Order: sequence, then C-alpha cells, then structure tokens
Amino acid sequence: MARNNDIAAILESTALPAEASSPSRTDMFVGGGDGSMILDHEICILNGDLNYRIDHGRDSIINRVKSNDLGPLLERDQLLVERKRNPGFRLRIFNESSITFAPTYKYDVGTDTYDTSEKKRSPAWCDRLLYRGLGKIKQIDYRRWEVKASDHRPVSGVFLIRVKTVDRKLREQTWRKCVQGYEDVRTAHVLNAK
Repeated sequence: MARNNDIAAILESTALPAEASSPSRTDMFVGGGDGSMILDHEICILNGDLNYRIDHGRDSIINRVKSNDLGPLLERDQLLVERKRNPGFRLRIFNESSITFAPTYKYDVGTDTYDTSEKKRSPAWCDRLLYRGLGKIKQIDYRRWEVKASDHRPVSGVFLIRVKTVDRKLREQTWRKCVQGYEDVRTAHVLNAK
C-alpha cells in the first residue's frame, strides 16, 4: 500500500538536524542515534492527513455516521487494520487514542455535507494523531473541530508528557565515580592475580 510506503519513508528520513556533541547525544537519545531521525527521539507525536480510508461503501459510511454507529467503520479503517494485522507496519509502534468522532474527510467546503462533487469521495478518518513515548506520554483528549474552511475537519489532542532533564554536574560526578570504581576493581583484580 502506497500510504504505508510514505509513512516508512518519513520515519526513515534524516529530516532533523543531527546533534554533533557525543555527550549530548548520550543524554538525549537513549535508544541511540544522533537525533536526525524521528525514531531517535523518546517521545514522538505524529499528526496530519495520513490519508488512510475506510474500506466500506460510501452510502453505508454516511448512513452509519448519521446514526453514530462508528464501530463497524472503525473495524474497516485502513490504519487500524494495518496496525492490527501487518507485523511490518511502521506505525505499530505508535499509539492512538480511541476515535469517538465522525470521519474528518471529505466535506464540501463551508458545509457539514460529505463530498457531493462528481468524485463523491467516501468519508474517512484521514486526519490522525499518533504518539509513542515508552510510558512518558499520555493522551487525555482527542477530538475533531468543526472548522469548515477546508474539506477536512482538523483534529487535536492534549497530552501529559514527562520530560527528562539531565543535571550535567551530577552526571559528571556520577561518571567520575563509575570510572574510579572500575579502576579500583581492575587494580584489585590485577593485584590478586599476582
């Protein structure tokens, strides 16, 4: 699927400036890397028009949205299906809060009416907000907004994020103690070997 390839290309690109300082990299990027790739970072938030669709007929989607019966549509949402069934899908490492709002795409601009153009595109949750953070991030709100200036409805989220800080003086003291402890053990080992 082309959308999956687009996501992989984004996650594998070196789009961010690299951190040149080795000690700074050690403090900032626990999993390795120099910060130039998205997944070098402990906390990542990915949002935008990811362009995944709902594998369901247009009229059925619209009827289910009107009756607020989103469950069957979520079961056919391409992004959720890929995360569940495709072990190589790059977005499996991300989380997404439960979607409780109607599909955000495609509207006639300025209206609440899904696409009536000649193409009659099916509604979908193209606009998404995913995150990862190994217990350092928790999403507490996920919603769409009724802004009618586009054929999409924007989404937003609110997060609680635990941010790591490194006390450089304490880090240096701890490093010196570790080096000294290693030297003490090594010296004792050498003396005992004689």
